[in-house]
Formats: sequence, structure tokens, C-alpha cells
Amino acid sequence: MNTKTIGLAVLAAALTSSVLAQEAGTNSQFITIPREQYLLLKKLADEYPKLAEEMKEMKAFKAQAEVTLKKVAPQQAETDQALDELDKKITDVKKLAKDSAPGTNKFLLTGYGSAGFTAQNRGGDKKFAATFNPIFLWKLSDRLLFEGELEAELEGADTHLALEIAQMSYVLNDYMTFGAGKFLNPANYFVERQHMAWVNKLPDKPLAVYDGLLPESNLGMQLRGALPAGSMKFGYAVYVANAPMLMIDPATVAPSDFGKLEFNNFDNSDHHVAFGGRIGFQPFPELEVGYGMQYADVTPRGVGVNAIHALLQSLDFSYVRDSAVLCGTINLKGQWVWSKVSDFVYDPTSLAGGPYTFSNKREGGYVQLAYRPSRLDNPILKNLEGVVRADMLNQAKTAAGVDERRLTFGLNYWLTPSSVCKVAYALDRQRGSNADPHDTLMIQFATGF
Repeated sequence: MNTKTIGLAVLAAALTSSVLAQEAGTNSQFITIPREQYLLLKKLADEYPKLAEEMKEMKAFKAQAEVTLKKVAPQQAETDQALDELDKKITDVKKLAKDSAPGTNKFLLTGYGSAGFTAQNRGGDKKFAATFNPIFLWKLSDRLLFEGELEAELEGADTHLALEIAQMSYVLNDYMTFGAGKFLNPANYFVERQHMAWVNKLPDKPLAVYDGLLPESNLGMQLRGALPAGSMKFGYAVYVANAPMLMIDPATVAPSDFGKLEFNNFDNSDHHVAFGGRIGFQPFPELEVGYGMQYADVTPRGVGVNAIHALLQSLDFSYVRDSAVLCGTINLKGQWVWSKVSDFVYDPTSLAGGPYTFSNKREGGYVQLAYRPSRLDNPILKNLEGVVRADMLNQAKTAAGVDERRLTFGLNYWLTPSSVCKVAYALDRQRGSNADPHDTLMIQFATGF
């Protein structure tokens, strides 16, 4: 219905209402209305047949439109469903393209380096040293990752290059990640979390836990993750790897190293496998305690002895807090390690005295306290950090023949959040048949990048 038709209908209704009002107000046979209204009514009466025809056409158009919509509605539903499926396919293709992107598109070069000077008394070492540890990280997809680390350090007249880490990781879910390759030993808290030059608070590493009674890295597979428990959190890691090698061949092993475990057994020459892991507990964010262990058969091939097993255990803790009362940050850490190799009787023909009964138990660890007045306003004092560490290694009853105790004092100055200058002095005390103590002055510059 057009605008003209609607307007006429409204006007007719108004005039009819006026006539009825006048009729109700008089009993006369004739009704008098203004001439203008009369002419409008006559015009409407003349156009009524045309209006009726237009109303009929509108009803027919409406009926036809309803029939057409009934036919189109199913087709529209099918079209909407097809568009939804197309959007889903496009989303899947985009995700596949993203997941298939080469790792070089998401590559990070990081790492750390250090340079330092060591001076020991009583005829010990006096030397400069430098190390460089580049770390390569690739993100092949949201779930697939690769991590590699090299260590370059000076040894004698040569530069020694070592592969520290080469691990592929796959994120199974929010609580579990699978890894395979060469990875830092999760059972050794210091090595996995603290050994980096700019993270370690002192220029040297503590006894027993580094280059000591626990492997620093493993070659194998691991499964690790974390589980929340309210405000608390549990962390876990389990692994299977090449077992260490027991050093008992007098033709190739120095007398003081007899019975030690060689952890860098990359060829797995004795064909044994080690099982281990660590579980950590955080009752609140500032504190974590953990227990790690490793168990392995270390019986040498071709040696006529009963099965020999090595059980390595570790307890560790870490407490870090920014204290307003102390105007700074306190950092308390510690770790203790036990190494137990089965008792056995070894009868090398090159050793005089016949069969040799060997008992191989070693233990050691450290505790360390650091304080930095980071809340002070003084720009010099707030970047200073004092450190004290006590560490020890007990193996006098083994072929090593020495127990060692050290007390180290250090002072650090932080140039940036990841660059530090360290000065430390270690008091060394030893006892046993092979004792050779040396107090040591150490200076080191370290940076992470």
C-alpha cells in the first residue's frame, strides 16, 4: 500500500468520525457539514474502487511472499550451515599452517658468559679463566620445543667445547611435558636451577652437588610437570637414562678415583639403565623443598663380581623473600646428597694383597645465605649483595681418602638485573690421607643475555 492510499484512508476515518459526532448530537433528518469536508468525502467515494483493488493486490502479494519465504528458509539454513563449516575449515587450515611453521621463525638465542681470576695459596692455581654458554631455543609449534646449550671454556692451550643440553620437548597438557635427549638432571637441584654463572651467587660451585656425587646431566627421556593443590603446588620429574659407569679398572683408573661413578657414560658401555626423578613441594611461593633420587645397575661388563647397584639421593630447599622489615631480599638455599654403591669384592691381578673388599659411601652438600638491601634508596648500597656458604664432601673412607670443609664469604655488585661482579674468599680445610687444602681468592664477572 502506497503513501497516498494510507493518507486517504486516515482522512476518511477522520471525516466519518466527525459526521457520526454531529449525528449523535441532533435528531434532524438532514446533517449539515462544511463544503470542504463534503468535497473530500465525494473524492474518497470516487476513489474507493481503486483503493479496494490495491488492497486486494497487497493481500495477494503478501500471500505469495509467505509461500516464497517458506521455500527459501530451508535453503538459507543450509547456506548458513555451509558457511559455518567453511569458517571451521579456514580456522583449521590457519592452525595447521601456524603449527607447521619452521622453528627458525620462532628462534631465540640466549645464554650467559663469565670471566674471572682464581688465586690459591700453598702453591695452588693462579689463573684467569673465561667461559661462554650460548643457549638456542626453537619453538616449532605451540607444543613442540627444542633447547640446546653449548659450553666453550679454555683448557690449557685449547678451547674445549661441550654439549650441555640437546633436548626435544613436547607439551602433552598443562600438567605434563615429555622430553628426550640430553637434559640437566632434575634430581640435582643446584645444577638444574642454580649453576649458571649469573644465577650462582659465588664464583665457584659447591662441593658434592657439582662435579661430585650426582650426575649433572642425563642422556635419555623424562616426563615432568606441576600439579596445583589450592594455594600450594607439587612439581615432579621422572626419567630413564644411561647409567653411570663404575670405575674399578686399575689399568685406566687412578688409585684415588677407584670406585667413583663416571656419569658421562654417553656410549653406555656397560649397557645399564638408570631410573630417577625428583618431587618438589611449594607450601607457599617463597619456599620449596624437594627430594631427588637415582637408582642404577653399575656392574662392569666382563668383571667377575656380583651385581653392583648405585643409589643416589638428594634433599634440597630454597627460600627467597623480599622483606620490608629487612629492607631487602634474603635468599637461603641448601642441598645434601648421599651416594651408596653396593659393597663388593674385587680381585684385580695387578693389585697385591689378593681380593679387595670395597665399601663405597659418600655424602656432602651445602647451605648458602645471601642478602641484598634492594629496598634502600641509595643507588650503590641497594645493588650490593653479601653471601656466605658452607659446603663439605665426606669421602675419607673411600679410595679418595679425604674429607673437605669450606667456608666461603662473598660480596657481589649487580651492574644490571642479569650482570654481576663477584669477589669471594674460601677457607678450605681437609683431612685424610690425600688432604691438600688451599684457601682461594676468586673474582668473577658474569652476565646473562
